[in-house]
Amino acid sequence: MSNAVSKQKELLSLLCNPHTGNPLKLEKGHLKDTVTRESFLIREGIPVILRKEDVFGWNRKQQKGYDWGSYFYDLLYTFNLLNLKQWLSEIAGIMEVKSGDYCLETSVGTGQQLLNLKKHGVDGHFFGNDISYGMLRKCKKNIKKWELDVGLVQGNAEALPFRDRIFDVVFHVGGFNFFNDKKRAIDEMVRVARPEAKLYIVDETDSIRDKRGTFATIISRYLPERETYDPPLNLIPDDMLKVKEDKLLEGKFWMVSFQKPANRP
Repeated sequence: MSNAVSKQKELLSLLCNPHTGNPLKLEKGHLKDTVTRESFLIREGIPVILRKEDVFGWNRKQQKGYDWGSYFYDLLYTFNLLNLKQWLSEIAGIMEVKSGDYCLETSVGTGQQLLNLKKHGVDGHFFGNDISYGMLRKCKKNIKKWELDVGLVQGNAEALPFRDRIFDVVFHVGGFNFFNDKKRAIDEMVRVARPEAKLYIVDETDSIRDKRGTFATIISRYLPERETYDPPLNLIPDDMLKVKEDKLLEGKFWMVSFQKPANRP
């Protein structure tokens, strides 16, 4: 069995219907809820565990934006605009991932952070979720080119299509500012994390928004209000351990990290 086929089989075993919590079973090219029989499509090898009616507000705007932007998004890293390679390196330097850890990136994009972790010698079992199929399609091409073994699924970070308590590390890099319900997104990260798992959330501060200048007025309808750029320390459950905030890339980005308690269900 090839690595890609093996990873796909493993991915399917970890999925669930986010609306019912029921496991999914592969039947004739579709994934079906074992109780309600709700059916989900597998598109070009990527499970689509997402209802159209569940994508609205900022999530809908950003899904459209990232689908379109997926065609040139990687140029930001190719030309190292905004010094993003240094930013990724700083993230990798803070994240703690042990060999063999099961890791989930909740908005995987085109996979740039996964490549960055590989370059820093991080060895784990990686899975990626994203609301944008365009970004996932590009990520699928990238991981093949980069020889990475990653299971990809299209889903909403505010209703992750994964079973409870299965990941040792759960992280999110970019896009958190655009979520409809940030508290729910954090609660979902905690839900799919194993006891004692480490969790990381990274996004831009308001300072980088200001540097877009007049361009911001052109795309203002795709940008959230200023207060949404604050680190979400007040949204992290009270029982989480080792809560910490870091400033990255000279304050252009924030990073919030914490650990799930051993006795947390």
